[in-house]
Amino acid sequence: MLLRIAFRNIFRRKKRSILTGMMMAGAFVLFSVSFGFVDGGYDMIIDMFTRDRTGHVQVHAEGYLDKRSLYKIIRDVNDVGAAIESTGDIEAWAPRAYGPALAFAGQKTTGLNLMGIDPLREPRVTRLKQKVGMGNFISNDPSAYEIILPEKTARILRVGLGDEVALISQAADGSPATSLFTITGLIDDNNSSYGEMTGFTHIDTSREFFVLGKGAHEIAVLLSNHWKSREAADNINRALKGSGLVASPWEVVESQFYQAMQADLKGNWITLSVLTVIVAVGVLNTILMVILERTREYGVLKAIGTRPGQVFMLIVLETLMLSIMSIIVGIIGGLAANAYFAEYGITYPDPIEWGGMIIEHMKARITPRTIWIPSLVIFFTAFVVSIWPALRAARIVPVKALREG
Repeated sequence: MLLRIAFRNIFRRKKRSILTGMMMAGAFVLFSVSFGFVDGGYDMIIDMFTRDRTGHVQVHAEGYLDKRSLYKIIRDVNDVGAAIESTGDIEAWAPRAYGPALAFAGQKTTGLNLMGIDPLREPRVTRLKQKVGMGNFISNDPSAYEIILPEKTARILRVGLGDEVALISQAADGSPATSLFTITGLIDDNNSSYGEMTGFTHIDTSREFFVLGKGAHEIAVLLSNHWKSREAADNINRALKGSGLVASPWEVVESQFYQAMQADLKGNWITLSVLTVIVAVGVLNTILMVILERTREYGVLKAIGTRPGQVFMLIVLETLMLSIMSIIVGIIGGLAANAYFAEYGITYPDPIEWGGMIIEHMKARITPRTIWIPSLVIFFTAFVVSIWPALRAARIVPVKALREG
């Protein structure tokens, strides 16, 4: 009976109910679109970040991430790669070798971090090949001793395409490592996410230069979806159990970036709190107006024997039923808005350059939380703000209420 009366009361004042419902539905859409852009924006940034340099999972010798060392290498790279591929959800993998060196050109010198890459596998994992603004990418001939340098390093050394650079370092066996490298490509200053002092050469060239045999320091893995990184790392660790190797998701490899992202995400809850307060005040104000307008009605209900608890439940049920109707409308509006922005997004007037990545637009993303979080917020807010007005209505004295009416 209370449900029927509550449902009927909602439509007794249609304009007021529609206004309140629109306010809650509008708040739902704002919540939903906000979370859509948060999820879509971070999804895009993570995708660009991981595909730009790190990959979604990395495999190293145990302890390598804590203290990078020329001597902590992955042996039998092909066998490890085969084990990685057997875990599923793997799109590609690429081995890498690292080592410090001193670069000479004429009378100019600078420190250099030499990174050996597989010219066939690396482009499947990262966008390194697309970052070469001048010249060519590394060929598949390790005997050519080719190198790609950032433009800033080339300016320091006063060299250009086709020039030779001498590298001096110490090999893994303790012997001196010296060789001449020919500059085959240059990376734009605004397009380098590996640092301003990182040079790239064929992985077999770096292996010979640093005397690494067939080893590598790192294997970068690309997944079908970066949200599966932790699960994939666990699967790879099970496949490599007992090998002395550790697979780490990008959240661990780039822990500082991940922590900064998580801290920024917490700031979005402040916006959510502000919107919640606005909705709560609006709903509370509307319900209080309803109580004042219907004082005589509640007095009659109390006079004919309606218990205070029933009056209380009647007010709460009316509010919750209106919130449920608003949530249904909000879900439709939120899904439509997020679908639109997921397809077309918002284009920035001027592209944003961040860490070697160019961000030209922002898109939303439809995720479960763009529906369930706004639904819970609207429903819980409506329930909480209905308690005080409902208590006030339940405590109405019939004689005073009839006299005021």
